[in-house]
Amino acid sequence: MAISVDQQPRPASGALTKTGGFLAGFTHTLQPYIGCRFGCEYCYVKGLSVHRFHQPAAAWGSYVPPRTGIAEKLRNELRRLEEKGELATTAIFMSSATDPYQGIERKWRLSRACLDALIERPPGLLVIQTRSPLIEDEFDRIAALGNRCWLNVTLETDRDDVRHALTPLCPSIDRRLITLRRALAADLQVQITVSPLLPYSSAPVFGNLLIAHSKRVIVDTYTSGDGQQGKRTAATAIPALYEQHGLGNWRAETAAEALFQWLHTAIGDRVGWSQAGFATLAQLVTGIGTNLS
Repeated sequence: MAISVDQQPRPASGALTKTGGFLAGFTHTLQPYIGCRFGCEYCYVKGLSVHRFHQPAAAWGSYVPPRTGIAEKLRNELRRLEEKGELATTAIFMSSATDPYQGIERKWRLSRACLDALIERPPGLLVIQTRSPLIEDEFDRIAALGNRCWLNVTLETDRDDVRHALTPLCPSIDRRLITLRRALAADLQVQITVSPLLPYSSAPVFGNLLIAHSKRVIVDTYTSGDGQQGKRTAATAIPALYEQHGLGNWRAETAAEALFQWLHTAIGDRVGWSQAGFATLAQLVTGIGTNLS
């Protein structure tokens, strides 16, 4: 059977990409796939050249080519980092432009193969960013990396009506909470990324839910987190969706600040804000700052 166009394999020319910008603090990103079938309307990748000049032209969320051979490339690159004495200060973010555990991973297992390579030569830090329950298949591998690995799970709201209105292709909130509970039960290092924060119930209700399901929390917004102070988000359908569903002002950060302050009172420095929050763990390994005031 022919492989559909949106899943046509593309041999990886490399594995690790040096990073900075919003992910300052990390040294590299790792993308086992191109694109993301979750197709979140707010995703900043929609505005990047990797999507705008994707060939063949396709809507965001409609393609996810696997980067075949990426694990072999990763092994070679990790070996070179080790030979240069840089592996212990390497902080890898998997992934910034795709979800490494979307449905296609069941077939290709590229993220799993990358994890196996990372277990062989562990970097100073690996952060896995996902919203998919498929990550549960990898708990043993994550545990093998110990404190060198943190699992980031995206949970933007505690209201599933909001989730359905804005990110209808993503796993339900209840299903993600099950994954989070299982991750904590497996004694994994778990961080929830509320990124971007969507309309939610109340700071105490959502805040207590976040605390009960993680060891750390990051709160982010469209304005602080899309890389262009909200300009990227303004060019998406998010403003129209907020108006259509009566969700208020998408630019406002008042609700996010209220949640952040509530969490900070409850758990102190275990909550971070936007870019600085994402960088905190990596800075402990790399010493690279974010140059934020």
